Amino acid sequence: MASRSSLRRSGMVAGGILILIVLVIAILAATHWPFSSAKVIQNFQETFPATVTFQSFRSTYFPHPGCVAENIVFRRLGTSPDTPPIVTVQRMTIQAQYLDFLFRPHHLSRIVLEGFHVHIPPMGTTVRDTGWRETPSKIMVSEVVADHSLVEIARADSDPLRFEIHAGSLKDVTRNSALSYSVKVHNPLPPGEIVSSGHFGPWNSDAPGQTPFSGSYTFHDADLSVFHGIAGMLSSNDSFQGTLGRIEANGSVDIPDFMLTHTKHAIHLSSQFHAFIDGTDGNVALERVTSRFLNTRVISKGDITGRPGQPGKIASIDFYVRDGRIQDVLRMFASAPKPGLNGATNFRAHVILPPQGGTFLQRVRLSGDFGINDAQFTKATTQAGVDSLSERARGEKPAKADEPDDKDNVISNLAGRVELRNAVAHFSDLSFHVPGATANMNGTYNLESRVIDLHGDLKTDAEFSQMTSGFKSVLLKPFNVFYKRKNHQGADLPVHLIGTYEHPDPGLDIVGKKQPEKDAAGQQGPADKSSAPKSSASKSSADKSASDKSAKK
Repeated sequence: MASRSSLRRSGMVAGGILILIVLVIAILAATHWPFSSAKVIQNFQETFPATVTFQSFRSTYFPHPGCVAENIVFRRLGTSPDTPPIVTVQRMTIQAQYLDFLFRPHHLSRIVLEGFHVHIPPMGTTVRDTGWRETPSKIMVSEVVADHSLVEIARADSDPLRFEIHAGSLKDVTRNSALSYSVKVHNPLPPGEIVSSGHFGPWNSDAPGQTPFSGSYTFHDADLSVFHGIAGMLSSNDSFQGTLGRIEANGSVDIPDFMLTHTKHAIHLSSQFHAFIDGTDGNVALERVTSRFLNTRVISKGDITGRPGQPGKIASIDFYVRDGRIQDVLRMFASAPKPGLNGATNFRAHVILPPQGGTFLQRVRLSGDFGINDAQFTKATTQAGVDSLSERARGEKPAKADEPDDKDNVISNLAGRVELRNAVAHFSDLSFHVPGATANMNGTYNLESRVIDLHGDLKTDAEFSQMTSGFKSVLLKPFNVFYKRKNHQGADLPVHLIGTYEHPDPGLDIVGKKQPEKDAAGQQGPADKSSAPKSSASKSSADKSASDKSAKK
């Protein structure tokens, strides 16, 4: 009996405590119920510089306290009435726990956002100062879920960028500590999938750029063919840390099938990078990028930044190659099935790539110096012409096709300066040496039409008449005086290399008048002074025929 009585008393005590807890919660809920429409709107408007409206709102009590709001609209303060809402939400569900009313009165267990749509206006949109100041919030949310959401960035010059968020969540969201995030999103440009996670905050409202930010991401199946002139599928991995205004990133990029579309040559391009990113405006400072393709390595640094009043961002990059291979570079940029030249190369250049202005080759601007050692043409007929030139320059009789030739007639010390603009490479101080001869030339090469127009002079060890044999040599002896090198034995001859990449046409440049150059669109313009030959220049078709006959001699 005593035992039953004790149990009964214990049950009554427990029941009384439970009733007391319920009464306390009911009193707190009645006097401090946080899930009214007015209080929810107040919390939002104290935290964000926006007006907030609901089309419908209702409180929920079982099994969890909370509320459900539908068709929510956030309008940015200080913008014109016709500016689209910065945020819309089809349905928002807020959940809490009754015990938190007692022990954690500002704690929410979960917020679910359905149809969450962020609209970011174009850069330069006017926002008036309204005097709004944030009221620090004490609310903490264990989890915010925003699956199947959309972030849309408007652009004045083209369609908006649409970031489709497949899955997104924030955890431990509070004003005074960092939150953790995870997101799976479709990137619009280039189109591909990003998976990222990390930590963000606490938010610094006085200096947003000082807000801590860290994490990692993977970017895969990014299709580069959306950018005119290039193609390939990109994947990337990156880890980052720092503040929103200066995010330090270390990562890698891999493109197994990168190509310039006009060449149709796919190569494996990979890079490792160290960069700093300004998360407030998207500008990037590339501290060091190491790229590899085939057997050539490129080291580069620079920045990708926007400029006031101009759409997009401009890439400005310095890069250099040491002990690379010219055939690897030609493989990327030339459309011929096989690179026309082999050899070890070193070069240093500055590249500017504007965001607009035609194809990749038409947009890219490059200026730099290069050198190639021990170069040999891969096309047998072209290399044979170089061999013949070397032999004639030495005053030797050219070897017959069936005779062994143990001379190493490679091109050495091939060097010069190049300026690339509108898909046309302008060469200046272009020089090279073969046994018995040294050439210095200036001119252009069109990367799209592959037309060559180079002119200059050729200094040989042999006299002009010694570059042929037999009766022709006797007839040409009187002309030696016209082409004699000053203070040296041998000849100094005006020469050209014209034609196309596939069918180059070398010869003597004796008569004629240089024609105005044509730009990338085929329109005539003034000749580039930096490309003017040291002797004479291009000829009319009749002059060309006459000079070709002389060259063949």
